[in-house]
Amino acid sequence: MFRSFAVALFLPLTLDASTTKTPKLESITVVQLTALVAADQGKPDTEIAADLAKVQLTEHLPAARLARLNAALPGEKSRQSLFILADSSEFLGPPQSEIVADPIPDAATLRKMMVAVVNYVNTNLHQLPNFVARRETTAFEDRPAEDSVGPGGAGTVSLSYAPIHFVAKSSGSVTYRDSHEVIDGKAAARPGSQSKGLVTAGEFGPFLSTVLSDAVKGKITWARWVEGIDGKNAVFHYQVPTKQSNYIVRFCCVTENASEAFTTHVFTEQAGYHGEIQFDPATGAILRITAEAEVMPDELVSKAGMMVEYAPETIGQKTVVLPVRSVSLLEAHTTRPRNGMTSPTYTGMPKTFLNDTVFTDYHEFRGEARILTGENAAP
Repeated sequence: MFRSFAVALFLPLTLDASTTKTPKLESITVVQLTALVAADQGKPDTEIAADLAKVQLTEHLPAARLARLNAALPGEKSRQSLFILADSSEFLGPPQSEIVADPIPDAATLRKMMVAVVNYVNTNLHQLPNFVARRETTAFEDRPAEDSVGPGGAGTVSLSYAPIHFVAKSSGSVTYRDSHEVIDGKAAARPGSQSKGLVTAGEFGPFLSTVLSDAVKGKITWARWVEGIDGKNAVFHYQVPTKQSNYIVRFCCVTENASEAFTTHVFTEQAGYHGEIQFDPATGAILRITAEAEVMPDELVSKAGMMVEYAPETIGQKTVVLPVRSVSLLEAHTTRPRNGMTSPTYTGMPKTFLNDTVFTDYHEFRGEARILTGENAAP
C-alpha cells in the first residue's frame, strides 16, 4: 500500500516585494553560543533576545546544552530566541564534543545493526497499544520584506523584514488506534493561534515506517558514533532518490492565470530526500530521525524537513518507545512574482515556517461497556 508523509503549508500569497534585503546573520558554533550567553549575563532580557536573533548556528544544539543555556537566561524573550536557534539547528551535524571517536564498525556489524533497526520498526509499530496523547505545537515564522494587499483590497501595504518570531500556540490530542494516527480536529487554540500556516502530521507510524522503507530502497551509509542519554548511540545517513520517495511537499495555494481566468490549486511535489537515523546499537531502537527534502532553492518550496525524537513512555502496563517531540521546517516563496505563479523560478527571500511539537500525557485508549438488567439498572 502506498504510504507517504507530508509537510504542508496553507497560506495566501502576497504581491512581490519591491525590496528583499534582509540582515545577514552571524554564523557561530555551540561553543561560541555558550560564550555569547555567558557574556550577556546581567543584560536585560530584551537585549539578550536581540543578540541571539542576530546569529545562526553551524551545528546542532544538543538537548542537554540547550537546557543549561536556557537556565542561564533571565526571561521569556531571550528563552524564546534560544528556542528558535535550537529548532533551526535540528538538521545540522552535531558539535565535535558530542561525537564519539570510536572505530567504524566492520561490514558484518553494520549489517547486524541494520537488521536490528528494521526488526525494531516492524515489531514496535505492530505492537503499539491504542493510546491517546496530548499534542502541543508552537509555531514560529519570519517575515520577508513584501507588499501586502491592504484592507478591503484597497492599495498595498509595504512590510519590512522581521526575524523568526512566535506566532501561534495550539494544543489538542492525538489518538493512535488500530495502527492509525488520528489527530483531534477540534484542537484547543490559545491566544495568538491561527488556522493557516505550517501543518505536520504522521509522527506515530507513517513517518518512521515510510522513511525506513524508502531508505532501504535508497542508500544507507555509516555516519558516526554520538553521545546519547544512556550511552553511545549509532547514526546512519540515508538518501532516497525521487523515484523511490514517498515524501510529499504540499503548498496552498498557487494562483495561475489561464485563458484570462485565475485558477487556484494546491502545489504538490514528490521529492527525493535525505537524513539521519540515530539508534541504540544494541536493540535497534530509533531515538531520533531527520528527513530533508531535496528541492531547488529557486522553486516555490525551497526547503522542507522534519525531525522526530523518541523516548520510552509507559502506557498501561507496557513501556514502549514513542515520539516525544518533533520539529518541522519549511521555506517557501509566498510572494507572487510579477509575471505570475507560472514562473519557472522565484526570486527574493523565501518565508520561513518553523513548528515545534511536544507530545505528553500518554495514556491507554480503551472503551468499557456494562450490560444492566432491569433488576439492577442504575440511574
